[in-house]
Amino acid sequence: MGKLLLSVLLLISLSFTLFPSHLITQAKENTNNDYIPFQILSINDFHGNLDTKSTLNGKEVGGAAYLATHLNQRQAEMEAQAEKDGKKPVTLRLEAGDAVGASPTVSSLLQDEPTMKALNQMDFKLGVLGNHSFDEGIQEFKRLLHATSVHPNVAKYTEGTDYKYRGVDDDFKFLAANVVEKASGEHIFDPYTIKQVGGVHVGFIGIVTPETTTSAAPKHTKSYQFLDITKTINKYAMELEKKGVKAIVVVAHEGASTNNGETTGVMADLASKLDDQVDIIFAAHSHEIANGVVDGKLINQNYNYGQAFGDVRTKLDPETDDFVKGSTKAEVVLNTRDVTPDPEVQAIVSEAKKVTEKAASEPIGQAASGESIGKRKPEDGENELGNPVTDAQRIMTTGADFAITNSGGIREALIPQTNDKGNHIITWGAAYAVQPFNGYMQLIELTGQQIKDGLSQQWQKPGEIMFLQISGFKYTYIDGSKVPDCKQKYCVQDVFLADGKTKMDMNKTYKVAMNEFLADGGDGFSVFSQGEVLRNAQTDTETFIAYIEKLASEGKKVDPKIEGRATLVEPSKKDVDDGSSGTAIDKSHGKADDDNSKTDNLGDNTNDSNSGHKLPETSTNIYKNLLVGIILIGAGFTILLYRRKRI
Repeated sequence: MGKLLLSVLLLISLSFTLFPSHLITQAKENTNNDYIPFQILSINDFHGNLDTKSTLNGKEVGGAAYLATHLNQRQAEMEAQAEKDGKKPVTLRLEAGDAVGASPTVSSLLQDEPTMKALNQMDFKLGVLGNHSFDEGIQEFKRLLHATSVHPNVAKYTEGTDYKYRGVDDDFKFLAANVVEKASGEHIFDPYTIKQVGGVHVGFIGIVTPETTTSAAPKHTKSYQFLDITKTINKYAMELEKKGVKAIVVVAHEGASTNNGETTGVMADLASKLDDQVDIIFAAHSHEIANGVVDGKLINQNYNYGQAFGDVRTKLDPETDDFVKGSTKAEVVLNTRDVTPDPEVQAIVSEAKKVTEKAASEPIGQAASGESIGKRKPEDGENELGNPVTDAQRIMTTGADFAITNSGGIREALIPQTNDKGNHIITWGAAYAVQPFNGYMQLIELTGQQIKDGLSQQWQKPGEIMFLQISGFKYTYIDGSKVPDCKQKYCVQDVFLADGKTKMDMNKTYKVAMNEFLADGGDGFSVFSQGEVLRNAQTDTETFIAYIEKLASEGKKVDPKIEGRATLVEPSKKDVDDGSSGTAIDKSHGKADDDNSKTDNLGDNTNDSNSGHKLPETSTNIYKNLLVGIILIGAGFTILLYRRKRI
């Protein structure tokens, strides 16, 4: 028996030699009640929706002032519970990108300054860059944060008022770990930050979606390199670990989604490849709900437009400087409008509405009915709103034969207002909301073949539709599975002039109006960047507004119809026999910028056995479990040998 005891002791001693002493110390975590309650309240993809009201899960939701009240209530709940437990909690508020950009007029007319003012008032202290941070260039985004100058648009709309903007607080930190300048290799924003939480150091790494290179205007991204997400996170996780930081959070403007207990998407796919010291991942960009665990890492995302927010609660161990195993839970909370709006944030919203109301409420035309026209981002085919948008670009851009625009640039349905006389008025603000980017229109030369090839790039990304809206011509497209040389879902078959009968000459050069984003190859339409730019015109925003005013001056109302500008047809026998369909383009998968699909599995992610999730474990706990397993296996093996000797 003495030999058995000696063998076990030797095995235990060997285990302590194999695992460094600091890991063994961490393995003793959570043996006492000396922990720090830590709460993270988060939003993503707010997009300047200061006062937008919508319905989600049967409830009215949205609005910054209501959000402020909910956040305050949740923080108060956390503090009350901690006080009851004799603890002092810490709360951090963060946003996971696209707080601004593609915003309603109440924010965008003032360059999104009211939104940043509201978030600052709500005590947000951490943010990451989103793809829309690049809409007007990084210098404008930095101006927005620091108020280094007064933007001409702000000066225009606030003239004669006492409006003031001072930027955000110095401790409101923005991150972008994977974006560097090509020329110097320097980061445009810090890659990470370290927050002291009750004496424990917590590291936050910020990530920007690499899709920014196609979803933002190329002229605003061409100077930057977007680094690999996984390599970037692991690099800075190791750097943080070397500094003694063991509690690590990733804040990523990249997507994830939880459906029926399964969490998928880009960040879910990457989770198992990330350093095990990463415990929590905040996702964004896909505008979905995510609340699940992948590879021991909690992933949380909270819809968009301020409709909901995340309430993540966990504990930090001051002895190990790490998260306490099994302590993390997350809830996606609806921002319902059944609470009293916060008066200070409401004052900011009211000021912005007052300043912008005069311009936004100005009538510019009429619609044939009071129904909303079209929809936001109509990327599933020809759309009744896409037609007047592109008609405006073709007609109002002198010399244009055709017009083509990306559906992603149509940011809202056109919503008329019915007055007391029964007229369906289109206001300046309603038209602005449809085309808010103020990107310059360009007149470019393209051959018929380039137009056809560019149209075929609508289906270059498997599983994603990037439909273009067009004016001045028509085309047919076919199911790619039915013809031999089309290696994507659909390919263009024939392109016709406006009569739908005369085929476009593939060798002839045509003049095409399109916004500078698309003309530069935005959204992956690289063929259009091959065209020669003849001249710039007014912005897409001004073009659409001017077109509606033109119709009004002619006594016409906006009354668009689906006209068969793009038609799915059966392939001809010739196509099937010799494969003479449209250009075959087969490129890697990309994810949509603003996918608005939603799920209903709202609620807690806790360590309840019915939740279907295993809560996060740090590398500390993994080592601890491994160590115990080795000891038990070794002891069992020794006993077996001892018994065999006795026999």
